[in-house]
Amino acid sequence: MRSGKVVKALSIVASVAMLAGMSACGGNAKSSSDSNTITWLSARPASEGTIKSINAIAKEYAKKHPGFKLQFQNISDRNSYNQKLKVLASSNQLPDMWDADPDPYFKQLVSNGKTEDIGALYKELGVQNKFYKISTDYPKLDDGSLHLITLSANAEYFFYNKDAFKAANITEAPTTFDEFLQDLPKLKQAGYTPLAVDGKDQWPFYRYLGMLPFRETGNTYLDQLKDGKVSMGNPTGKEAIEFLKNVSQYFQEGFTNTDATASLNLFKSKKAAMTYDGTWDLPELVGPDGNLKSDIGYFRMPILSSKDKTKPTDFFANSGIGTAISKGKLTPTLKDFLKYFFKNYGDVAFNKYATIPSVKPDTESGAPQVYRDILKDIAGVNTYAKVWDVQLDSNTTSVLGRQCQSLLVNQGNEATFISSVDQAIKQNKESK
Repeated sequence: MRSGKVVKALSIVASVAMLAGMSACGGNAKSSSDSNTITWLSARPASEGTIKSINAIAKEYAKKHPGFKLQFQNISDRNSYNQKLKVLASSNQLPDMWDADPDPYFKQLVSNGKTEDIGALYKELGVQNKFYKISTDYPKLDDGSLHLITLSANAEYFFYNKDAFKAANITEAPTTFDEFLQDLPKLKQAGYTPLAVDGKDQWPFYRYLGMLPFRETGNTYLDQLKDGKVSMGNPTGKEAIEFLKNVSQYFQEGFTNTDATASLNLFKSKKAAMTYDGTWDLPELVGPDGNLKSDIGYFRMPILSSKDKTKPTDFFANSGIGTAISKGKLTPTLKDFLKYFFKNYGDVAFNKYATIPSVKPDTESGAPQVYRDILKDIAGVNTYAKVWDVQLDSNTTSVLGRQCQSLLVNQGNEATFISSVDQAIKQNKESK
């Protein structure tokens, strides 16, 4: 599951061809120790700054190590990727490296001995302090172990149209949820869609659900919910559902069928006053100088009160999808490349490709001010808000998504929402 914008799917023909090719080029059947070729199955699009940075570093490394080759297989449609990953894992054909979220399925692969210990690798290479805290905390499993290399440090914000706020006589961005809820009808009365949302991919629903519980309990409510220790219908859960219902009346018409691109375009065209999104979309919101366009502002997740469990500087920040190394594939070649990679990635990603990396850059000389400001926000997170669609198992997440859509278009009710989610969690617990 994606902690952010879902990219456009590959064409069916291209996907099938790529999926078929993976069996031949990567897996336990042929170890990368036989050559200097490293295979990497990636869920990221090849056009992403992260991939461009990796390829640029690999190219420089190859100049110093003749014969070295980093071979990517990109499957950017997440459903297709997840299906392929499960096929490879079940047939013992995982490539050297492969992308994954720290979700229940990945935890199962770790338990089955499919991955290398990344925490031990970082310690061996002496790079554990080179990463932003969020980039090593986010992918850790419940037992504190680390089995994923992260490449990004993402932050999520409310981006807003300054002209829309001015038209609605809103003089400053809200800092509390009370102010936020008071601003929404003002923006609607001023002729704007208050909130553009990517309803088709559903992940923003889970963020809105998680905001109040995070401010009230930190991650405790979500942790207890996924373990079946509390109900979706306890006071905190009901408050979360009510908040989502409340803000949904300010989403654009037909929001359940609006994808990420259309939602962002609604905001960029100034038809929507705000959108909740992540720093992965910064390239769409900046001007020629790399800074945010002058008519766009942003603010962090609001607070409830001074009694919140979390600080105002704590919010939804994550490291996106991570990368695992198959057990037994951490060869001297791969280890040496990764040492070189960790040394150079922060600077290359941040200063050359305007990508916010997991590794701290040594210099920020080439970065626009907005990127520097966001890095300070990321570095200032003490407790990050866990992502519901990563913490919950895939079936429960599917149930949650369907119930959100049904409830928000007035085809469902709160009681059904609660019982369906609780039952899905119970079934997941009983299946283990």
